[in-house]
Amino acid sequence: MLHLLPAEIALQVVSYLPIQSVHKITQVSHAWHDLIAVNENAVYRNAAILHRLVYESDCGDLALQPPRSGTDWKSFCRREFQIEWGWRGKVPPCIEELPASGTSVHRIKVDEDLGLVITTGQRGGLLVTDLKGNTPLWGLPPSHVVEYAHCEYDHGYIIFNRHDNCKEVWRRALDASNEDHCTLSPPDSGMLSAWTDGIPRWHASTRHGHFRPWALLRMPEHTRAFRLSHLTLLASAAENAYLWDVSQGRLVETIGSIQKRHHHQTLGHIHYVEVNDKYAFICGSNQLRIFERGGGALVYDLSPRNLLRKVWNVEEHPPFDSSAMKRQRLVEKDLNSTTDDQFMAVHVSGNGKDIAVLTICGVLIIIPGFQRIISGEALLPDIAVQLCFPPSSGGLQDTAIYLALREKDGKVAVVTRKGLYLVSPEVEFSTLTAERPPRPGVVVSSLTNFEDSRLLSFVSCLQITRTGVYLNWKPSRQETQPDRGGGNNGFPMLFGGLMAHPPMNFPPPVAQPEMGTPGNNGNNDLHPNGYAAATPDVHDNEEEVDTDEIDGFLDYPNLPHLEPATLDPGEYDEEEEEEEEEEEEVEEEEGEEEEDHDGFVGGFMDEFFDHDGDPFEHPMHDHGNPVMVHMGLGDPVGGMHLLVDEWFLSMNMSTVYRVSF
Repeated sequence: MLHLLPAEIALQVVSYLPIQSVHKITQVSHAWHDLIAVNENAVYRNAAILHRLVYESDCGDLALQPPRSGTDWKSFCRREFQIEWGWRGKVPPCIEELPASGTSVHRIKVDEDLGLVITTGQRGGLLVTDLKGNTPLWGLPPSHVVEYAHCEYDHGYIIFNRHDNCKEVWRRALDASNEDHCTLSPPDSGMLSAWTDGIPRWHASTRHGHFRPWALLRMPEHTRAFRLSHLTLLASAAENAYLWDVSQGRLVETIGSIQKRHHHQTLGHIHYVEVNDKYAFICGSNQLRIFERGGGALVYDLSPRNLLRKVWNVEEHPPFDSSAMKRQRLVEKDLNSTTDDQFMAVHVSGNGKDIAVLTICGVLIIIPGFQRIISGEALLPDIAVQLCFPPSSGGLQDTAIYLALREKDGKVAVVTRKGLYLVSPEVEFSTLTAERPPRPGVVVSSLTNFEDSRLLSFVSCLQITRTGVYLNWKPSRQETQPDRGGGNNGFPMLFGGLMAHPPMNFPPPVAQPEMGTPGNNGNNDLHPNGYAAATPDVHDNEEEVDTDEIDGFLDYPNLPHLEPATLDPGEYDEEEEEEEEEEEEVEEEEGEEEEDHDGFVGGFMDEFFDHDGDPFEHPMHDHGNPVMVHMGLGDPVGGMHLLVDEWFLSMNMSTVYRVSF
């Protein structure tokens, strides 16, 4: 009888139905089918809001299109549900290597809307790569960008540090005229020269990825960490924090005495900073402190010793959901002593409501609606969820390596010495409508392709986007080296593929470069990573590396950078044999654990859901293995550089990997 109601009232009723119910009523009633078909855009817009795929404030009028251009609300809901399926570990992801971003990658920033990947290298330099075509668009050479430069990006602005404690700001060229730059903090001659020198090196057709000098921010004192968000740069020194408006090049606020004792503790060594339009977050070894902007008042602090006694241990959950993704079991237990634990990173969501904090011992604290604690409306035990990731083998305390938080939907990615974990809020409809959703309210999965503890320790950057995660990853020797033919001389043979990806490179000014794969002009822009990536202080914006202490060869860019050999070929062969045995065991296990998911038939809505009523059906039919994509073969010269560095240097020869759903 409801379909006899006026259309406006009937549509209002439908707006309270989960998308599964909308699908079912169209199958059992011609009248409802016709009503929903005529008002499809409005129905699926309301469904997107109900399932929290978008915020109602972002939708505007019913006639407006969804956030993704070139689609409708029905297609938008389908794609978002497919992504959610992947985040929950129900299908394998697509794993792609982006070799054009260079090797020895140190930092990564991604703008999926513009299709840009921005990287800095261990040996210096900055490169902007086209995400879809895997081709270099623009860059700055190592002679201009320091080794291990930390990079920030937001709304078309790039910021990176340099030796003199200044921060360079570059703006996307399409957003600024050729004569345009910041007047309060103008770029210096070195920035302008780097810009003009680079003009003949890069095709005009790639201008959507070009950047031009915008400002040079001169810090009042030596800063230890910086972060860019909402076009505000927060740079923290040992005792003071500085906030800059990068669009104007203006220092807008100074927060002083950040180390002042509170609850019998100082802030401690600065590990990370975060900022939004209301607060400045400073993550120290002793405390996490939140300062209010517009006055600098300390409104909240948290110490590791004040964490909740109850945590959810992250444990492997057999059987595997797929060979590439392992669903983790969450078991509530008592937290071990946190006396020696330290905070290493903090992130705030884009809506400013939620924060995620990570400790070096692998405790992830998710605090939804943290402002309720500041206002006194709630206590930490009432709203916080604590996950404890498995400790690293050998009893090392520094379990955690990296934290990333998606701004809009609360998804979290964590790298530890045991693996790469994806944490997604539980979005079953029953939990969305419950007054007190069941704890812990999250789903945790791990990716089996990223479980090598030796390689995980070299991860120096992790970024999270709507569709997946990006990280710098050093492929295992089994992946990068083909089987050796007769006449084994103890060195890997060069057949292209991953071993032949060139380091971060820049085309010569005379001839325009081919845009398929960056060539190698003899430069070796690589440098040993030492132990930097293996320490907790290597997270995205913490203390800048003192490159004055690193012996470099920047004056001789055409010479290979060799150091005494650190690897014994005999040991290397033994490691290879062990890895081959491990891979054979894994392949046997995966063959036994593969499930048959080939029963997905029917129309669009049948592909929306599985047959158990789960609202996150994925249309892929092959669920057994991840989709591995290698987007380029490189050249023999680049491969030779990799061979030399792999065997004679303690290098982190990592490239950018994308894990998408």
